[in-house]
Amino acid sequence: MAETPLARAVRLYVLKPQDDGARLRLYEVLSGSELVLPLASDAPGDEVTPETVEIGGVPHVVAHDSIGAFAGGEPRPTATLSGLALAQMLDGQGAGVALHLGGMADPFLVAPESLGWLAANLAGGPERVEARPLALHPPKGLPASLLTSLDRRLAQGEGLARAAWLAAVDWSDGSRGHLLAFVGAQAGSEETLAAGINAAVALSEAEGVRMDVTFLSEGDPVIDRLARVALRFDMEDPNEAPTGPPRLR
Repeated sequence: MAETPLARAVRLYVLKPQDDGARLRLYEVLSGSELVLPLASDAPGDEVTPETVEIGGVPHVVAHDSIGAFAGGEPRPTATLSGLALAQMLDGQGAGVALHLGGMADPFLVAPESLGWLAANLAGGPERVEARPLALHPPKGLPASLLTSLDRRLAQGEGLARAAWLAAVDWSDGSRGHLLAFVGAQAGSEETLAAGINAAVALSEAEGVRMDVTFLSEGDPVIDRLARVALRFDMEDPNEAPTGPPRLR
């Protein structure tokens, strides 16, 4: 089984526990990772109750980084949600998370205060702005750690949009920053995609970086301007069956 990005981030953090970059990367990857929670079999009615274990006198919700952990075993009920959603659910409850990661014998423990920090730092989510882009330029000055986080987040959103374009931008209110434009996003995916980019920026080492997100429909004239200067991320699912004639190359 291939090692998940979350398992890699945990391994890096364990090797460098005092490294702020490794710590922030772990928080960022955890927030966007899909976790699989085994459910308590004796949950009454329709109530969903995750399995918990007590470690050091503190309850910890059991979570796995892959559904593959249950392969070959007895079928059992599970729930899947993002690390951020789990952190928000447990915030203030005094419970941590016991992460079971592929290739690691012992679970990695995330303390209640760490979950609270993650939930608090991403509580605001992305903000809406009304300024208009006046000029677009090639992206510049972004730290490599942020570009790596963006690439990982966009890979997690594969299939939710056709592509994303990253450019530097001059806004009509006189400010400058960067713009990430999604093209051909699926209906209803906008909030998820925007929240993922917000988390990537908030939990990176890129202090003072402004990253705005917009959604463009196919054929929008702005796409031609972006194509001349922006960095493109292909987000189409390579496993999705084509719906039209093959592309000519």
